[in-house]
Amino acid sequence: MCVGSLILYVWQKVDRAKADAFGPAVASGLICGDGIWSLPSSFLALGGVQPPICMKFLSRSTNAKVDAFLET
Repeated sequence: MCVGSLILYVWQKVDRAKADAFGPAVASGLICGDGIWSLPSSFLALGGVQPPICMKFLSRSTNAKVDAFLET
């Protein structure tokens, strides 16, 4: 909530008219998106799916090298 309030504060400083017009819609969309994710999340938990410990953002070739290294 704190981060959202900070973003809205900055948005109002940059463009008050658009922040006033679209702020509630953006906030509602973020809340609904978080709520909608709970359904797939619960199915994954029931299925015993373990989330990844970390995420990698590597190029395809570097990712292949890391995967090959981890398999050894």
